[in-house]
Amino acid sequence: MSTQTAGAAPPDERSLGFKPEAGVGTPLAVGTFGFSVLMLGIPNSGLITADAAAAFTAVAFGTGAFGLLIGGLMEFRANNVFGGSFALFYSAFLLTTALMLRFLAVEMDAAAFAAAFGTWLLLWCVFTFMLSWGAWYINMPAFIAFILLAVGYLFFGLANFVDSPATAQTLSTVGGWVLIADGLVAWYLGWGLAVNTMVGNKVPLWPHPYRSR
Repeated sequence: MSTQTAGAAPPDERSLGFKPEAGVGTPLAVGTFGFSVLMLGIPNSGLITADAAAAFTAVAFGTGAFGLLIGGLMEFRANNVFGGSFALFYSAFLLTTALMLRFLAVEMDAAAFAAAFGTWLLLWCVFTFMLSWGAWYINMPAFIAFILLAVGYLFFGLANFVDSPATAQTLSTVGGWVLIADGLVAWYLGWGLAVNTMVGNKVPLWPHPYRSR
């Protein structure tokens, strides 16, 4: 005797709950990350007072880390390993960086913190260059965003190791401009991914492969 309720769909046809498409969380992830790097890049570039960089901690924690976490979890739910991984990696980076700047910067010796923080940024420089290989196979804005971020990490990381204040300032200023470019590319990518679903792929994203065969 069958125990299946009359009229019920077979098990393989039943709804399995929320199943987002791959890429659905990426606009949120890259958009909020763009806000974070812009709020670090603009003060360091000299466009506004450098003291405004203190607001980066709040933006990194409340906007960047939060948005990347949600976007990354949605990508993992869609079985997008690269999208979910990069989003949660940088969510962790922003959260950890915000905690380091908020607490360790005032508790540690200045030289020790500079060495630790510089090492932290240079490690992320290497790791971001590694991830850029995967971004190459997505689209051109994604690849450029990763490369610019890695270069920004490089400049800010080195600024923590140089002895000359003038050299450190120059490296930070250049790094600030690199992060402005990176934030704008991230915004463009997030904007394109979000609005193309509504307007019909009218925002060019130059997906891979880049040459017609």
